[in-house]
Amino acid sequence: MKFYFKTICLSLILISVFIGFNLINQKENVFADEPESLVCKTKIPIGETIEDTSDLLDDIYVELKNIYDIVPNQIKAAEEMIKAVQNCNLENCQPVCVDISCYSSSLGDEDGLCTPPYKAECVEKECKGKICPDLEFINNLISLQFENIDKSFEKINNIYAEKIKDINDGLEKSREEFDNCSKIKTAETIRCQDVLNKDYEFTVEKNKECENFCEKTGEITPACLECLCGSSINYFCCN
Repeated sequence: MKFYFKTICLSLILISVFIGFNLINQKENVFADEPESLVCKTKIPIGETIEDTSDLLDDIYVELKNIYDIVPNQIKAAEEMIKAVQNCNLENCQPVCVDISCYSSSLGDEDGLCTPPYKAECVEKECKGKICPDLEFINNLISLQFENIDKSFEKINNIYAEKIKDINDGLEKSREEFDNCSKIKTAETIRCQDVLNKDYEFTVEKNKECENFCEKTGEITPACLECLCGSSINYFCCN
C-alpha cells in the first residue's frame, strides 16, 4: 500500500516540476512580437490526471477509514474473549459423584439395606459458579470483522488496478505534449481556464463540438468549461 502512495505522489511531484520547467522555457522561447490571438489546439491532460489521482486517493481513504473503524471493535471483542476465558473454571461443574449407593427402586434406602430389586445410583456433585462460557458469538463477530477488512483490502486493490493505468497514461501523454509544445518557438502552454481570460481561441472543431454547451447562454458555464477543457486545470498548447 505504501508503494502505491509513493508511486502516485512521486509522479505528481515530477510532473509539477516538469510543468514549471516548461513554463520557464516558454518565456525564453516566445517571440517578443507575440501574435494578438493564439489558437489553442492540443490539450495536455495534466488536470484530468491530477483529478483521477485525487479520486483514487479518496476511494482508497474511504476503505482505509473502514478498516480503521473496524480494528477497535476487533480489539474489544478479543479482550472480551480473553476475559471470558480467564473466568472459565472447569472445576465449577463436573459430573463427579459424591457417593455411589444402592437404593431400593421401590422403598428407597430407609433402613440402609439393599434388597432386590435394587439399582446403583450416583449422586452428582452440585454445580457452583460459572463454567466456561459459550464463545461462539464472539468468535463469529471477530470472523465477520476480519471478512470486512479483507473486503476493504480487495476493494483497494481493485480500485488501484482500475485507475492506475489511466493515471499513468495521462502522465505519459502530458509529458509528451509538453515536450512537443516546447519545441515550437511561438507556442505557449496555458491553463484551459486562462485561455478565455486571455482572449485566446479554441480551434473551430472544438468550438463546433461545444456550441450546444457554450452558446445558449452566452456565458462560460461549468458544462461549457468541461466540454472545452475536460478539466479546468488542463493545459493547452497555443500558437
